[in-house]
Amino acid sequence: MWLIYKPARKHFGAWNKAIEAAGYKPNPLLFAEKQVAKDGHICDSIAERLIDDYLFEGGIIHERNVPYPEGTYTADFKVGDQLVEYFGLAGEHKRYDELKNIKQKIAKGYKISLIEIYPKDLYTSGGLQKILEVFH
Repeated sequence: MWLIYKPARKHFGAWNKAIEAAGYKPNPLLFAEKQVAKDGHICDSIAERLIDDYLFEGGIIHERNVPYPEGTYTADFKVGDQLVEYFGLAGEHKRYDELKNIKQKIAKGYKISLIEIYPKDLYTSGGLQKILEVFH
């Protein structure tokens, strides 16, 4: 869907308007439909649930929604002393990219290892495994 996201927003003015034009009910909020991972963690998206399930099935102890050392920002996951972020909307929204950059700067400033996951990593064969192999 990432290939049609920008063109759909440009043509219809918003992603939800494109969803409505296709005859479906749009989500009222960006992360409106929460997902429950296999370990019971509540995730903001299907993609985050996939990551959580991968960690759980691999026996990798992890936490959800862990605060950064400054600001009101949270990381999607924490494994040991490393933060893991799924940047699913990177390059799609200006404000989202600003928040991504802030999180990267905070992690760098505090010398925290930040593992970044993008949609291409989830939907290519072995992509997620390659990124998260540091935990095995």
